[in-house]
Amino acid sequence: MSRPKNAMEIFKHLEKSNCRECGEKSCLAFAGAVFTGAKSIDACPRADEATRALFRGGAGETGDNGDIYLAALQEKMGTCDFDEASRRIGATLSGEVLTLKVLGKDVGVDHQGRFHTDLHVNPYLGVPFLNHVLDGKGVPAKGQWVSYRDIPGGREQYNLFHRRCEENLLRLADGHTGLFDDLVHLFDAKEVPPQFQSDISVVLHFFPTVPFMICYCNDQDGLGSAVNVYYDSTAIENVDAESLFYLGVGFTYMLERLALRHG
Repeated sequence: MSRPKNAMEIFKHLEKSNCRECGEKSCLAFAGAVFTGAKSIDACPRADEATRALFRGGAGETGDNGDIYLAALQEKMGTCDFDEASRRIGATLSGEVLTLKVLGKDVGVDHQGRFHTDLHVNPYLGVPFLNHVLDGKGVPAKGQWVSYRDIPGGREQYNLFHRRCEENLLRLADGHTGLFDDLVHLFDAKEVPPQFQSDISVVLHFFPTVPFMICYCNDQDGLGSAVNVYYDSTAIENVDAESLFYLGVGFTYMLERLALRHG
């Protein structure tokens, strides 16, 4: 099947009863979880077999579906002009390996689609990386920060992005006072003057032209703490909205795993 373009394509095939038997709060939330790979379509006990067949193995999932998507992009590396791509996105080319900085680390790919890096490459990283190599325009960041919901193609996925990325980052920040120092030391992040009335703002780079800003507000007057994340307004020129979702959510998952591993 062709991959659904967004969660709404999955949602229209669901019962829309919001029964919560899948573990999500609504059918729309479940559709988003299937689209991003957080859940399989089989987690819906009320989906008919036609719907299961339609979306099993075909969305932006991080399991089999994400691997299928990643493998398809890896095949495209065989015909990718690395000379042109390296100039376009500001990568380096050494022999048959195109290398780009990702969170301060070197990530390379060759014409066989093999990755050359010390980082663990899963669909959350591999899919955006290869999409960037193939289609990124190399537009420099302007320093104009926007929420994911204000990025073309991001609004309908924003509620899920907020839950999977911003809310989970908030839990990490509240429970781990050294989180932002860790970001600086582990991922080459830079603390910048606080933005959007935050108390702490740090900027890291998924790719050289795709910065990502995390803003944390302390709990003041009992109103609760908050985390908001922002992309540069030019991000959509360098990678598609789905890949920006993958990057934000995948980065958060990685931090959660690190927190569990190291306490």
